[in-house]
Amino acid sequence: KDLSEDFTPGVRFFFDYKKLCTHPDAVFEGVLPLKIKDEVILKDWIHAIVVPENERAVLEKHIPQNLAQKVRFVKNDCKDIWAWSEKVYEIIKRI
Repeated sequence: KDLSEDFTPGVRFFFDYKKLCTHPDAVFEGVLPLKIKDEVILKDWIHAIVVPENERAVLEKHIPQNLAQKVRFVKNDCKDIWAWSEKVYEIIKRI
């Protein structure tokens, strides 16, 4: 219910799974498909970052130059999390 009523999307980070599997600290332990020990440096590994358009004024000034080209601001004109997820997924597939 909380995902359908008054849903407010947040920032989403997307990675290329095949690329991330080559990370030097990647661990395949059987519980999760992939785990990275210690840290993932976003500028080196991120595929895309989706930010709701209504957060642009607050967040844009804090985005490092080396990540700016990976950020997509997307208008939330969706009624729930399911429509938002579908909209974002379609955008990510085209990148």
